[in-house]
Amino acid sequence: MKIPCRKAIVGAVLIAVLLLAGCSSTEPPRFYLLNPLTEGTNFQPPISEPCISLGVGPARLPEYLDRPQIVTRTTRDELALAQFDRWAEPLSDAFPRVLAQNLSRLLCTTTVSLYPWSPSIPHDYRLQVQVIRMDGKPGEGVALEAWWSVSGGPDKKVLAAKQSGFTEPAQGKDYGALVQAHSRAIASLCRDIAQAIATLARENPQQK
Repeated sequence: MKIPCRKAIVGAVLIAVLLLAGCSSTEPPRFYLLNPLTEGTNFQPPISEPCISLGVGPARLPEYLDRPQIVTRTTRDELALAQFDRWAEPLSDAFPRVLAQNLSRLLCTTTVSLYPWSPSIPHDYRLQVQVIRMDGKPGEGVALEAWWSVSGGPDKKVLAAKQSGFTEPAQGKDYGALVQAHSRAIASLCRDIAQAIATLARENPQQK
């Protein structure tokens, strides 16, 4: 009678050890942030550049990005979700914030407001962005495609509209390098938008 009991105890101990080993081997999650242009890469607008007030938003992203896991593309038709590598905040919040930060550095701005803003806040120009694609592959790079439009004037009519696309190589094989590539791709998009807004402000000051 004692031998089966001992076997049961030994078996239970082995199971407990295996469970503890499994728990201790689980990786902790890693969290990442998109970042705006750094001081060393800022484009300083000319002193004579007209200063504007800008409203940024809405900025909409594809539904497949509406999740904490970083999304990567394995094939043309297949996406993958990172198991341990996640966004520290929803991309729906991070993306427009980085847009606003970049544009405030690329343009001469008096105010920059994020959507939704108070109806009492006046804007010379308003920017809307629809992201079509924003993904990539670790060790390779990222792709960003977006439609965007700038409206202004008393009736807030569309003054400029464009589809922009950018690719950015990842300078490393980990997810940190992939996120940095995403930030650089967004910076390229912002340079494209800033150039259009600066041209509008110079050539059509009456529409501000």
